[in-house]
Amino acid sequence: MFGKRRFNSLFGDFDSMFNELNSLFNENQFYVTGKRNVENGSDENGEWSKESFISDDGTYMITTIVRNNSNPTKTNKSNNKVSSLKNELEKAVESQEFEKAAELRDQIKNLEVNQDKINKLKSELEESITKQDFENAIKLRDQIKELEK
Repeated sequence: MFGKRRFNSLFGDFDSMFNELNSLFNENQFYVTGKRNVENGSDENGEWSKESFISDDGTYMITTIVRNNSNPTKTNKSNNKVSSLKNELEKAVESQEFEKAAELRDQIKNLEVNQDKINKLKSELEESITKQDFENAIKLRDQIKELEK
């Protein structure tokens, strides 16, 4: 009914298309040139590394982020709290929430001024927990919370 000729011409076209595709991928190697950018940093969750690649013509972009969640030091945690508050402050200013921005500014100043005292209280807190002096630990925890306001 359809005839042998129509059948052969239909699949003949597919065969030629697939042969052409195979020749593109098998014979020619495909290289993309571009620029590579590497950034490193740390935040409250630990250290991170970000590598980005953008092709010269802008058609390809690949970004890889690697995070190292090893225990950050205590000073890193406090510095990260300040940096996260600073990020919140920027967002509040951008969205014109000036009352919230003023509160965040005050919190940042308070943390920066009291940082040494907070670190000392935190080490005392750890000692109290180790000695299982939980009443003192509760008092120290409350003092730390008050200083971090």
